[in-house]
Amino acid sequence: MPTQKLELAPLTPDDYTALISWVTDEKSQAVWAAKTFSYPLTREDLDDFIALCLADTPHREFMKAIDKDSGSMVGVFSLKRIDSMGHTGHLSMIMVSPETRGQGTGSAMVRAALSRGFDTKGFRRMQLYVFDFNTAAKKCYAACGMAHEGRGKMKMTYKGEEWKVEVMGISKNGGGR
Repeated sequence: MPTQKLELAPLTPDDYTALISWVTDEKSQAVWAAKTFSYPLTREDLDDFIALCLADTPHREFMKAIDKDSGSMVGVFSLKRIDSMGHTGHLSMIMVSPETRGQGTGSAMVRAALSRGFDTKGFRRMQLYVFDFNTAAKKCYAACGMAHEGRGKMKMTYKGEEWKVEVMGISKNGGGR
C-alpha cells in the first residue's frame, strides 16, 4: 500500500460538520474522546475545546489531517504538553474518517503527529492512552513504533462497564520508556 501523504492543520469550525458526522453513536464517541464531551457531540462542544486549546497555546492543539491528493479531512487528533519542562507530549482523541479506515490513514496520521511532537514541538517523548479492548488502535500505534508501557491510572466507566486504559509511548530515538 502506498504511503498516504498528509498535511496537518488546526481544526476549524468549517470542519465541525464532517467531524460530528464521524461520531455515529455514544459508545464510539466515548472510545474516541473518553469523557471530554457529553453525547451527542455538538458544534458548541468543539468551540469550547478549541477555545481551551487556544487559551493554552502553544502547549495544546486540536489538529486535522488532510489528504494532500483529495484535499479532504481524513482524521483528527489532540496534542498537548504534559510536563512543565516540555519534554513529554500526549496524543489523544485520535480518529480517522470512516471512509478512510483500513487504508493506512491512521498510521500515516499518527506518524505525522509524532513527527510534529518531536520535530515541531521539541518533545523528547510522546505517549497516549488507549482502551485495552481497542486492538485495532493498539496495532496502529505499535506499527508507528509506540511500545506498551503498562496500565494507565485513568479510570473510565461506560454504562456500568469499567474500561481499562493502557499507556503506549515512544522516545524521540524510537524506543519506549
